[in-house]
Amino acid sequence: MLFNPTMTKNSQDKEINLENIKLNIKFKLSTGIILTLALLVFIIYFAMPVFSYKFAGTYFAKALIFLPLLLAAKTAKVMKYLYIILGLLFIIMVIATMSIIRSKDYRNLIGEITSTPFTELVSPVDLTQIPVVDRPFATMLAEKKLGDDFALGSRVTLGWPTRQMVNGELLWVIPLLHSGFFKWLTNLDGTPAYLVVSATNPQDVRFVRDVKGKPVKIKYQPNAYFQQDLHRHLYTHGYFAKGLTDFTFELDDDGSPYWTTTVYNKNIGFSGDDAVGIAIVKTDTGEISYYPKDEVPVWVDRINPAEYVMSQLNWWGNYVHGFWNTKFGKRDMLMTTDGYNIIYGTDDKCYFYTGMSSVGSDEGAVGFVLVDTRTKKTHLYKLSGATEYAAMQSAEGKVQNFKYRATFPILINVSGMPTYFITLKDNAGLVKMYAMVSVKDYSVVGVGETVKGTRDSYLMVLSSSRAGNLPSVTVVTETLKGTVTRIGSDVRDGRTFYYMSLVEVPGKILVANSDLSSHLPVTQKGDMVEVGFVTTDDKEISLNAFNNLSVK
Repeated sequence: MLFNPTMTKNSQDKEINLENIKLNIKFKLSTGIILTLALLVFIIYFAMPVFSYKFAGTYFAKALIFLPLLLAAKTAKVMKYLYIILGLLFIIMVIATMSIIRSKDYRNLIGEITSTPFTELVSPVDLTQIPVVDRPFATMLAEKKLGDDFALGSRVTLGWPTRQMVNGELLWVIPLLHSGFFKWLTNLDGTPAYLVVSATNPQDVRFVRDVKGKPVKIKYQPNAYFQQDLHRHLYTHGYFAKGLTDFTFELDDDGSPYWTTTVYNKNIGFSGDDAVGIAIVKTDTGEISYYPKDEVPVWVDRINPAEYVMSQLNWWGNYVHGFWNTKFGKRDMLMTTDGYNIIYGTDDKCYFYTGMSSVGSDEGAVGFVLVDTRTKKTHLYKLSGATEYAAMQSAEGKVQNFKYRATFPILINVSGMPTYFITLKDNAGLVKMYAMVSVKDYSVVGVGETVKGTRDSYLMVLSSSRAGNLPSVTVVTETLKGTVTRIGSDVRDGRTFYYMSLVEVPGKILVANSDLSSHLPVTQKGDMVEVGFVTTDDKEISLNAFNNLSVK
């Protein structure tokens, strides 16, 4: 090959240009510092990473923030060592997160699980306190109410509904939030109201515009911007090194609105999220109060986020025999059923409810758990039966001619019997009927157009089924002889119901279906009868046995 001076010159020029490029990406120290500070401000204000070694995001944030100093000529060597240290710490934390070596820690995160009788936690059904309104229905009712006030509805949007017990009343509380940036810009003093929807009465929907004569102002909220943004407000007021989640709109006993935010930590490397306290923010002034989880005010219903509790329950069930059992054998492994709900116990405390099933099981539950939403104290009730979705399908099958769709159940106590309560909706999302399904035997289904009618139908089916006689279920029945003082009938859902009173049980109404006994149609005042029923404190008692002793 012949020597080409032109090619040599071009090659030399390219080498010089490449060298210039290498030199140009090296910043001056002052430039590196300025860019680092700019990145620091930008990332802190907009990305809001948690500056704690237990959070993976902090490593990536720091790597990006210090990048200009890595490219600055005078600090490049020092910064290389810093990046190596960050990388090593990150790897150590990843290893510390691995379940293969931390399975016991994962399993113990939920704490001690106590086996508890069902009736000690869930009070017998109170027909006036059954939550017949679920979240989608509450949202629909609130949207309709908001639409009645066009001036307000054009400026705001509905926030996430939260079910809460306020002074003994079960409510869905829904904040009104800014509907966009420009709506926020023209309403910097905050949105002027919140909505409450009764969880037990769909007719009770109301605006709350003032509390004790003081106008409601929801100034700090998730839909606000800059310093009025709820997360940023907390972050820039001392919470930059703490995990924040579950921004929940709640009311105190006076009806004053607050945001309750779970403050959490990571207990197993980068995982094992667990609540350590609550930050409470006044919606109008932004005043922040922090409470450790054992000092949180009693009006706050929830401290532990549901997703944390469900994860910890699954870890408890999966790692029953360590990590390798989850890969080979899968012996005695449990998992939560799909979905969860919130119920209130006899102690007026709020509980997460979910079923527990064996890994690989589709429709069978081995029991269910109730987890205190504040303390995370967990109660296990062992009872094999149907999962929530199996019960939903059973309820839908009972009214299949209407093509109603079942909502996710609520667990209630009907005469000592664990029971799924389900609302049945049409295609428009309106509640048309109700269903009660036995947890133990999901073929035992009662339906009706009212809660009371559903309960009566369910008890009648239950009394004649094997589910009501199971040794694992405490259902007390009794018989009584008495004299009829009054009797009447009513036709509902194509069946005749008889209502009577006896001298021996004043103040009680006994209810029976015509299918129960052929003696019912011929019974009259003054007859001597023998009745059987499930023991209850209700004023209306559904009979499961009837015999007219006066009929020869």
